[in-house]
Order: sequence, then C-alpha cells, then structure tokens
Amino acid sequence: MEIVVTGASGWLGRGACTRLEDRGWTVVGVSRDPDQAHRRFPQRLWIGLGPELEEAVARAGAVLNLAGRNVLEQSWTHEFVEAMRSSRVELTERIVSALGGAARDTVLVNASGYPVCGDTGDHEVDETHPASRDLVVGAIDADWEEAAQPATRSGRLALARIGIVLGEDGGAFPVLRQPFDQGAGVVLGSGAQWMPWIHYTDAVRLLVEMVDSPAYTGVVDVVAPGAARHEDFAGALAAALGVPCTTRVPAEQVQTSLGGAAELLLPSFRMRPAVAQRAGFDFGYPTIRAAIADLTHTTQPADATASLTSLS
Repeated sequence: MEIVVTGASGWLGRGACTRLEDRGWTVVGVSRDPDQAHRRFPQRLWIGLGPELEEAVARAGAVLNLAGRNVLEQSWTHEFVEAMRSSRVELTERIVSALGGAARDTVLVNASGYPVCGDTGDHEVDETHPASRDLVVGAIDADWEEAAQPATRSGRLALARIGIVLGEDGGAFPVLRQPFDQGAGVVLGSGAQWMPWIHYTDAVRLLVEMVDSPAYTGVVDVVAPGAARHEDFAGALAAALGVPCTTRVPAEQVQTSLGGAAELLLPSFRMRPAVAQRAGFDFGYPTIRAAIADLTHTTQPADATASLTSLS
C-alpha cells in the first residue's frame, strides 16, 4: 500500500509518516526541497512539487495532505495571508485533480484547522458545525475544505479539523510553557476561552486511523474529549511544574504581541470529537491533566486549580 504525504518533513507529518510505515504503508513524502528532506530522512522516498506530484498521487490513490505555510512563521501581512491560503488551496486542488485519474477508489485525508469553527463561546460544537469565515485563518481553512470537496467523486474524503497539538518538541506547547519554566505562569486573556487541544501522540494516531478506517468520512474534529479552558491548561501546567500562576495577560497585550495570530488563542473554541468517539478511538490522553503530566514527566497534580486561586 502506497500513500503520498504532503508536509511529511514537518513536525506532525514526521510522526504520521512513521506511524503509517509501522502500519504497513509505503510513504512517498512531498517536500519543497526533496533533496534536503532525503538527507534528513534517507529511509523514505521523496518527491518535489513538480509534475511528479500528480503522477505519485494518481498511482497511490491515497493522500494525507498536511501541507501549508506555518501560521506562526511571520507577521500576518496581506501578502503572507495570501501565501497561507495559496499554499493550502492550490496544492489541494492539484491533489484532488490527480486523484480523479486514479485507477482505484481513493482516500484523501485533508488537514484543516480549528479556527474554521469560529468563536463558539461556551457552546459545544461537533463535526456538524458549519465552516465559519469570521476569523482570518478560519476563512483560509474554509477555502481549504472547499477545495478538497471534489475528492468525494473518486472516493473517501475526511477533513481533519486539527486542534492545538501539544508536544514537547514542537508546536505551541514549548512557547506556551516558557513563562512557567521561568518561575511564574500566565493566563492569556480572560482565561475562560475554551482551548481545542490534543496530545501529539493522539493527533498522530487519529490522523493515521482516518487514513486506515472507512469510519472516518467528512469532517473529523482532531481534538481531545476532555475540553479545557485556557485557565485549566495554565493551572494544570503550573501545578505540574510547581510554580504559581498569578498573572493574567490582557487580551489587548496579547494582540499587540502576536498581531493577527492572537486569534488562535483568544477566541473560544469548544469542540468535541464526536466522530472519533463514535468510531471507538481510544484517546491515550483524554484530559488536559493527563497530557500535561506526560509532557512535563510528572504525575498528575492532585489539585490543578490551587495555583490559580489568586486570580479569582
């Protein structure tokens, strides 16, 4: 079994490729610089973004599409927002077109992101929640999902609305924990906003399960079942590291520091992985306390709220 993986040299893609190979798949990695990717991961076949992409996709008939410019790569100028959109949408359009020429039923697991849900406040949403264009990246994700839709003509399409992936060596977690490592935790904004998180290991496992299992079709929320507010995350991290968490950073200050990217942390995204739960997916880290304990190599704190008492 052969599968084409875009974004294969990225943080999430690397883990997904390894697990796919462990499950018996032959991975063809796609990279903007296939020579450099081969030097880093010589055990894997690499191709670039030329016509060899369409050839590989039509031959394999299976794609895990994780490609796209990193949203935290730079400030969100108009030009960069367009680059984020084109790096997702245009590549997806090419993939979908190539899948149409495959000689077998196809499968496309296409990434999207939690901002496509818009600010949900305290209202819990699942995969039936329609795409929203209220946020900058949400609009990009909506375009991305729309570009993937024609893949249903040739086979199965699963849209992975990926939450904030928490891992030790990449993603948002090392950045979010910096003030805690310096001795004092912080809560961003009100702290009441819901954070659509998932442990890195569970994210990788669920993405590969989406490739393997026909139970996953349409939108799939790639988030943990144990919803957490940002203050829950901060309290669990502070308790695990044994530091106080007595400071709130006002939303205005977060916006000044992060610019457009503040919309990834300040709105409320209360998402539930209903599709994965119905399919019987076994989350290894279903609660924020379990995830934090693993990522900090500590035991789960008895009272993760103790360090937040001075903020109430």
